[in-house]
Amino acid sequence: MKRVKKNFMSRVLAVCLMLVMTLSMGMGVTAAQLSTEAKDNITISGIETTPEGAGLGTVNAYQVIDVNVSGNQPQSPVYTWSDGVAQWVSVNFRSYIDVDNSNAVTDAFLDLPDDSSQLKDFVDRLANAIRYEEDGNTAISLTPTEINLAEKTIEEKDGTKYITAEFGLGAYLFLVEGGVRIYSPGFAAVYPTTDENGNWVTAGHAIKVDLKSAEPGIDKTVSDYTYAIGQTVTYTLEVDVPDYPDNAVDKKFIIADYLSEGLTIDSRSIRIYNYSGDEERPIGTEITKSFVDYSFSEASVHPEEGVSPSFAKSFAGDYGILADKVIVQYNATVNEKAVVMVSTDTDNELDNKVYLIYNNNPYTEDGYREIPDEERVYTYALQVVKTGEEGDSMEGAEFTLKLSNSGENLQFVMTGAGEYRRPLPAETSGLTETLVTNRSGVISIEGLDLGDYILTETKAPAGYELPADPETEITLADDNNADGKPDGILNNDKDGTYEQPVVNTKPGFLPKTGGIGTAVFTVCGIVLMAGAVVLLVCVSRRKKH
Repeated sequence: MKRVKKNFMSRVLAVCLMLVMTLSMGMGVTAAQLSTEAKDNITISGIETTPEGAGLGTVNAYQVIDVNVSGNQPQSPVYTWSDGVAQWVSVNFRSYIDVDNSNAVTDAFLDLPDDSSQLKDFVDRLANAIRYEEDGNTAISLTPTEINLAEKTIEEKDGTKYITAEFGLGAYLFLVEGGVRIYSPGFAAVYPTTDENGNWVTAGHAIKVDLKSAEPGIDKTVSDYTYAIGQTVTYTLEVDVPDYPDNAVDKKFIIADYLSEGLTIDSRSIRIYNYSGDEERPIGTEITKSFVDYSFSEASVHPEEGVSPSFAKSFAGDYGILADKVIVQYNATVNEKAVVMVSTDTDNELDNKVYLIYNNNPYTEDGYREIPDEERVYTYALQVVKTGEEGDSMEGAEFTLKLSNSGENLQFVMTGAGEYRRPLPAETSGLTETLVTNRSGVISIEGLDLGDYILTETKAPAGYELPADPETEITLADDNNADGKPDGILNNDKDGTYEQPVVNTKPGFLPKTGGIGTAVFTVCGIVLMAGAVVLLVCVSRRKKH
């Protein structure tokens, strides 16, 4: 019996199986006199909390091994499988149970090395049998002791958050549900031992319900944040791979991306890679074929309620091929539905939200959680307002627009009187370089990127002259916001539209031929000529006399 006790005491120190982190709490224990009612504390560490410090989720403790006590000392067989577990152990791990000796825990189990794959496999499969429902039933029916972490005092030591809870004699499987992280199952016990005086007492010890990994997350980046209509946006997603226990039932891993109406995805461009481990060159081996298209069933709730994703990919391969992250890349085109920002509170139809969907309770198919991330890109507009000197609207003025560093005029699609936008790649006919003011003297040009432009007036309205310098330099600039990204609001205005006034003048006029000025000169000339003739006649007559 001493050997059995000794072996079990060493075995139960294998806690929080499949951990990535091994944390040592170093907690002291308070011994209680051994009896059938004896209890002691077990420390549960690695607790997830909210920013306010409250615990997240529920710890479910399932007693799977009983301890036999008579009076104030253990009685053989000291350790037996609990009634709800014994049948399952006898079917799946026959060597771990002595059914002829009150379902005693055998040395085959007690002698398993703490870090053995056999012990890990047993606990994973036990957790699976307890939590996984098939046709409304679980393989093992046990009622857990529930610990609501939000109601417990969360303590911290050496950066590790933990709680303590009191349990009776026995071994327990610990499963955590309802947080945003994926927890490994934990295994620990309150067991009999002797104190320094040789008296039988209880001993509890640390159970480390530590996280197998940090909270799975997703990060979306774009090649740039400002675009013209027709340009291509390249998106990159960096997605943490959920680190599931080997025998988890539902290893859900779905990436669902939602592009707004102003973006058109190129489904053929979607590529998925393993993370290389190099931040500067993150692209590793391509694993696109290991992901399949995913359709949300009627029973499933779309992350964006009532809206189908632009694409959704579900991992359908062996998790063993995955790195700790995957990289997703794809392209989308800014289309004619892109809307210029009116204010930072409005939708510009160039939002893009992506969700990582994973199962934070991997022993049920209903425990999935969605982690969102989003990026917003922007396009801009130019409004030319043509007036006369008196502020009257000038219809029919013609302009061209080009980038300062380009010798070629930009081409546009006309969408209405005085209304134009940049073309899509497929729009190659019916384009125009000439921009004509409408009855209000306005030209609206949408779908421009940031940059330096030259607006050139090529034809003035009837009765007006072209300016001496018909070129106007325009700069579209968007200061970065607090995150170092554009906000869609141009520097010179209160929104994403740049207004450029252009004033025309009428030419001055010389006197017209045949007008009053010419008549005066003619009359004066005739009078002078007549006077000269009269004078000449008079002089001639005097000479004759």
